[in-house]
Amino acid sequence: MTETHEPFSGFISGAIYDFIAQCTGYGPTFYREAAMSIPVRPGMTLLDLGCGTASLSLALAERMNGQGRIIGIDTSAPQLRRAEEKVRSSPVSIELLNGSVRKLPFETNTIDGICMCQVLHALPKDVQLDMLNESARVLVDNGFFALVDWSRPRIGYVAAVWTPSLLGSRHSHNWQGTYPTLFRTVGLDLCTDVYLDSLNRCQVFVKTPAS
Repeated sequence: MTETHEPFSGFISGAIYDFIAQCTGYGPTFYREAAMSIPVRPGMTLLDLGCGTASLSLALAERMNGQGRIIGIDTSAPQLRRAEEKVRSSPVSIELLNGSVRKLPFETNTIDGICMCQVLHALPKDVQLDMLNESARVLVDNGFFALVDWSRPRIGYVAAVWTPSLLGSRHSHNWQGTYPTLFRTVGLDLCTDVYLDSLNRCQVFVKTPAS
């Protein structure tokens, strides 16, 4: 899932990962809610960076009326094996690639939208910057980057579960709400910003056409 030395593998991966995720607030309902906040249209070509077991990809596919293409990229082979099982029922094509978000294997200006869910906060700073530069490169003008990630907690169940483990991250982009500043450095401007629950936020950034 992430570009660290140990991507999800072993016992806490695959179906076990999905079970734990659902128990802690990240089940199918969460991903459908996230997908509803992302400006998906039929016929689009979308990237799901750090796609994991393809839960977000499948929720996005439900909104595409059988038209379009989704490409999921991840570094974890066990997560991708689980994803392969799940995407067989997808209403649109979901292609899964084992690869790095630092160098995207696509031509410039060819991708309509990029999504990243619960991944960016775990990436080292140099990987974040490489990923953002690559994302800006492959996106078409006015294409979007939808970031779904945790943010400063509010009152609610999901925040109650996760806040104790996040207190050490109070100076992060997530807690401080400063991702818009980071994204602006590569020409991606904040368009919409909504909380999905008491902890998680969906921010949609749009690629500004070159003047």
